[in-house]
Amino acid sequence: MSVAKAHNMPSCKDKKMLRMGTMGILCRGTKVLIIRRRLKTPEIRENGPPDTWAFPGGALEKGETPEPAMKREYKEEAGVKVTIQPIGDEPVWGETDDYLVDDWRCFFFIVKQVDPNEEPNIMEPQKHVDLMWIDWNELWALISAQIMDETAGGAKEDASGKDNMRFFPSMINMVKKYPLRSDAACLEKRL
Repeated sequence: MSVAKAHNMPSCKDKKMLRMGTMGILCRGTKVLIIRRRLKTPEIRENGPPDTWAFPGGALEKGETPEPAMKREYKEEAGVKVTIQPIGDEPVWGETDDYLVDDWRCFFFIVKQVDPNEEPNIMEPQKHVDLMWIDWNELWALISAQIMDETAGGAKEDASGKDNMRFFPSMINMVKKYPLRSDAACLEKRL
């Protein structure tokens, strides 16, 4: 589905427009960049405790479309300029419909750094606490484990007593919606 078509789709629940957001998948071989977000609630807007991991990205601003929003968000959050790498004839790698505080549609893009010598950094410490490169298969396995734990009502601590990595709802829904994309080859072609 094209971004233009998806951007204009109403919510299935009540025929109102969804809020729109983006996430960008930046690859180095089979590793992808993820960023640890701080907790954000209606009461806590900034400087919350460490919370979930996700790809860099965020909400569209008024009048903005997903592609420019993705580029803007990457620069704001990770300090690097990116371009969108189409997969086949579509710019969008995938999309999810999520319920956060309200209905939310998230567009996922494969992105490439304009300058591969730039190193991503935390640019908004009031919103993010860490970033890391993680192998695609490991990321997929960790998100899948979180889904299984939550389905089974499982524990959220590992043997060391530390919290396991927890993932943003759009990341969880990505794994649920696209189970065949667990192979890193999906970052270069449609599977």
